Amino acid sequence: MKIIKKFAIVVLLLSSIASAQQIKLITESWSPYQIKTDGELSGISVEIVQEIQKRVGNTQKIKVFPWNRGYNMTLKKDGYALFTTARTEEREKLFKWVGPIANLKLVMFKLKSNKTIYDTEEKAKQAKSIAVTKNDATEQVLASRGFKNLKVKAGGSNQSNLKKLLNGKTELWPAGYFAGHYRIKRLGVQDKVVITKAPPYLDLTLSIAFSKNTPDKTIKTWQKTLDEIKADGTYKKIISKYK
Repeated sequence: MKIIKKFAIVVLLLSSIASAQQIKLITESWSPYQIKTDGELSGISVEIVQEIQKRVGNTQKIKVFPWNRGYNMTLKKDGYALFTTARTEEREKLFKWVGPIANLKLVMFKLKSNKTIYDTEEKAKQAKSIAVTKNDATEQVLASRGFKNLKVKAGGSNQSNLKKLLNGKTELWPAGYFAGHYRIKRLGVQDKVVITKAPPYLDLTLSIAFSKNTPDKTIKTWQKTLDEIKADGTYKKIISKYK
């Protein structure tokens, strides 16, 4: 009987460890960090997370959802991890974190035909509208800084917000410096969209956000693995592919 009990305890422990390893990974389409092409995923963050998965034994398929849906799933349910997530003060206590995966410098873009000069944050606050996605770091940070001109859409994305700018449905488009230029280049609209002169309104790190109840041991394992990926040159090799 004692042997059976000990065996049962071991099975439970192994089951607990396995379930902790099998975190469900969620992301959004956000180039060049997460690129979805014909159903296939690539990008800086995707390759880094996949490398972590391989090393820790996580076999879950990364799923792509609109940002707001993925954010709320990770916020309200156990066993999820959302990337790439800007680690802001507003979010710090809502999740557990592994990172950083990359840095994010947020800036404003406008149509070249728009002759208004936005060289300060106050000038940006006077714009007719700024297209943002609900629960995105951009929306949260700008709202906390007193922006009252945000055009918020729950199912929005960087791509749809850029299209609003191109169609004249919004005056400014806030985006990551590299991600914004990447998206503009991909659409071939470099002659139509320019970066404003306003200084970056946010400069922070991008990380993996885990559900709040994720075991600390799991977080430590993932963080240690990310650190190893950086130390052995794998991280640098991945980053160099997207420069």
